[in-house]
Amino acid sequence: MSVREPLRIRKALLAGAVALALTGTGVAIAWSASDPPSPSPSASPSAPAKKDKSDRPQHVHSESVVKKADGTFETELSQQGTVEAVSATSITVKSEDGFTQNYAVNAETRIIKFPAPKADGAPATGDDGKRLRPSEVTIEEIATGGSVRVTGVKKGNDVTARNIVEGAGTGPGKGIGKGLGKGMGQGHGHGLGKPKGSGTGS
Repeated sequence: MSVREPLRIRKALLAGAVALALTGTGVAIAWSASDPPSPSPSASPSAPAKKDKSDRPQHVHSESVVKKADGTFETELSQQGTVEAVSATSITVKSEDGFTQNYAVNAETRIIKFPAPKADGAPATGDDGKRLRPSEVTIEEIATGGSVRVTGVKKGNDVTARNIVEGAGTGPGKGIGKGLGKGMGQGHGHGLGKPKGSGTGS
C-alpha cells in the first residue's frame, strides 16, 4: 500500500463527514423555516359593563286582560305616578306622561308604605341601625303629592284598587318594582303579594 492511499481515504472520510454535517444543518434550517410561528395569546373578552338602574326601562302604566283559573277574564290596570287626590274611598293618580286614573278604595285594597329614605338617599334605618321594612297602612296615611304604584281591576269604566304602594319602592330596578310586576294580589312577588288566590275581583 502506497503512502498516498491512507491520505486519500482520510480525505474521503473528511469530505463525507463535512457533507453529512452540511446536510443535517440544511435539514434543520429547512425544518425551522417550515415550522409555523406560535400564535400570540388572544386577549380575553372583557366582561360587559353593568348598566345603571337609571338606564332600565321604567314602568309607567298599562292595561291587560288576564285569564283566571276559573276560565273567566279580568282587565287589570297598573300605574305609577303621583297622588293627585285621596280620600277614604278613592285615590287619583297621575303618571309622568299625563295619564290620570281614579281608583275606588275598599276594605280589600292592600296599602303598603315604604319608610322615607335618608337625606343622602340611603334606605331608612332604625335606632339599632337595621333597615326599616315597609309596613301595611290605611288610606289615611297616603298623602297628596306622594309617589305611588297602584294595581287595580277594571269593570266597565270603574277601577278598584287592589294594591297601593307608596315610597322608595316605586322606582325602577329591584324592590317594589320587581315585587309588584307579578306579585300584587297573585302571590308571585317578593314579600308584598297576597297568597295565591286571595286577590279581589271575580
